[in-house]
Amino acid sequence: MAFSPASPNAFDVNLIPKHIRDKFFLEQLMQTNLSRFMGTSETSMIQVIRKESGSGLTSNFTLARDIDYKLEGTGYDQISGKGQELRFYEDTINIDLKFHVDKLQGTQLVKLTTPIDVYSRMKPALLRAGSQKLNYSILESATFGNYGSNYAAGPVADRVVYGSAGGAGYNASMITAADALVGNAYNNGGTSVQAIMDLRDMAVNGGTDYAGNKRLTPYMLKNHEGAPDPYWVYMLSTAAYKSLKADPAWTQFVYRGVIESANQPSRIRGSFFKGQIENVLIYEVPELGDFKLTTAQGFARDNAWNLFCGAQAFGVIYHGSPWFAQEISNMGTCIEMARLEFRGNKAIKFPSYRASDNGVPIENGIIHHITRL
Repeated sequence: MAFSPASPNAFDVNLIPKHIRDKFFLEQLMQTNLSRFMGTSETSMIQVIRKESGSGLTSNFTLARDIDYKLEGTGYDQISGKGQELRFYEDTINIDLKFHVDKLQGTQLVKLTTPIDVYSRMKPALLRAGSQKLNYSILESATFGNYGSNYAAGPVADRVVYGSAGGAGYNASMITAADALVGNAYNNGGTSVQAIMDLRDMAVNGGTDYAGNKRLTPYMLKNHEGAPDPYWVYMLSTAAYKSLKADPAWTQFVYRGVIESANQPSRIRGSFFKGQIENVLIYEVPELGDFKLTTAQGFARDNAWNLFCGAQAFGVIYHGSPWFAQEISNMGTCIEMARLEFRGNKAIKFPSYRASDNGVPIENGIIHHITRL
């Protein structure tokens, strides 16, 4: 056996006892609280529906289109045969079994060799994984899960903005449009106050012009002096927030927000809720960093994928509630624990109103915002 003296003394370092604390540190996830936007009504940004037993593995979101209010008859014009058909559409969400599993091997040996209660950490680890995956799945359904297989055929013009005001124009190819962004500052290819206001206008109008397409329903609607007071949500990645912070107009909005609103954080504070612009609530969502558009996908440089959302942007379907199961094997020395749930989710879509889009499915409650990093 090797002798390792503890300088300047002559006894072996292995004779020095070690103390292991049974308290340990975990990474603070600082996860975005998307549950704030979840609800069961059609006005919820993330609409959650729970299915009954025996109701199948799919659920349909039924969407209706109003008749054209401009087609009004007058006087003694022919009435019969001029009726407009009511139109109903649906988007289907499939449910599947989802699960996470962790394992503890050598149960008795672990208890003998360490004071750390490893078993008690198995369930919390599963809870964190399940929560993280739900966030990831919701954001993925609007980004990579939506267009990730073919960036040459991105969102229609009524559902996407590239860069800031005066940034790149629209192109059916996400790669072509994003590569045309000149820079990553607030006044060209980055995120800016004007770009967020452009997104808000697009939501109100229903696209690039008034009533050009289906309008986004606000996720919250109030009343101010007898006029509609709609609210929207804009989620941007941590990297994309850098250019917005540099926008002088953003500084002015933050300054006025601190004066006028009790909820507005100052620039001294680091809340993930950043403030609001014309009732657009701005949230930093670090998880959107998972959906960065990079050179590996064919883009000339890295781009952020940010999301402007209204009501029924996403649908989440549950059958029952998540549950835990535990299995002991290998003569009682191995424990596996699982968190399981029946869930499905997606970004809800609706057939485009524009004849030029030929009824292609478009986002019911999302406008994409691609900015250069």
